[in-house]
Amino acid sequence: MKNIAILGGGGLMGHGIAVACLAASDTQVTIVSRRDESVKSGLDAVENGKYGLRRAVARSRMTAEAAEEALSRLHGTTDYSEGLGEADLIFESIPEVPKLKLAALEAVGAAAPAHAAVATNTSSIMIAELCSALPDPSRLIGTHWFYPSNVMPLVEVAESALTAPEVTTQVVDFLTSIGKRPVRVKDAPGFFMTRFVNNFIAEAIRAVELGITGPAEVDEMVRTGLGWPMGVFELLDDTASFDAWYHAQEYLQEMCGERYQVPPLARQVFAAGYLGDKTFKPTSRGGWYDFLGVSRDKGSEA
Repeated sequence: MKNIAILGGGGLMGHGIAVACLAASDTQVTIVSRRDESVKSGLDAVENGKYGLRRAVARSRMTAEAAEEALSRLHGTTDYSEGLGEADLIFESIPEVPKLKLAALEAVGAAAPAHAAVATNTSSIMIAELCSALPDPSRLIGTHWFYPSNVMPLVEVAESALTAPEVTTQVVDFLTSIGKRPVRVKDAPGFFMTRFVNNFIAEAIRAVELGITGPAEVDEMVRTGLGWPMGVFELLDDTASFDAWYHAQEYLQEMCGERYQVPPLARQVFAAGYLGDKTFKPTSRGGWYDFLGVSRDKGSEA
């Protein structure tokens, strides 16, 4: 695993995966995207982002020399043949929409070498549903990372019935070598973590929808009472992860039934274009607090 390619490395999760690989191994890492601006954004986030290498130096978690050495192993390209042609391991990290992931994986299959392991960072879509996009479906495995992906140790590893055992071993060994804690699960809609966490978030949205409490109160309670580092609505807003949650919940509702129903209020917020922090979603009109017109201070209006 000397050459790592990250498809969608310009995004919130993808650039964090790049940082994780660069900081804890001697791999060559290439960010690959169809759009030049996404490549540039990803490269900049790896170096200068909130969880980037320069921030690690400023917080004395890495020496300046180590950061420079890591950056020397970072590359970016819009050419799939160039970016994927020599990859040993490819992490796909594009939006949680089946048709988009299938199209991306078809492109991977056309450009990547036959020996490459392909790891999709899906949080909900079954691996068996995606593996048909590859010439050899045994090369696909699921690696569900958590934000911020270079900080959070857990990676949920999902194998389809077709995933080759040696692919699982290679990917689990690599994740372990960079300090992650891979946990293997069976292939199923949402695996474990998304099924579990998504309904926490859905219930928080329903509580606000019913007027039981407000978003600031929810965030205070889950931080203080449950020890979460971020509140539910802070997480959706500040990481611009609402659309990822929304698409995953829609998929779970379709595959698993009404217990994963998307709350009507969530449909309103999504349809209105309030997807969270514009840093990560430039077309977003704001986040949940903006849509609801309330302050992050408990009991206050914006």
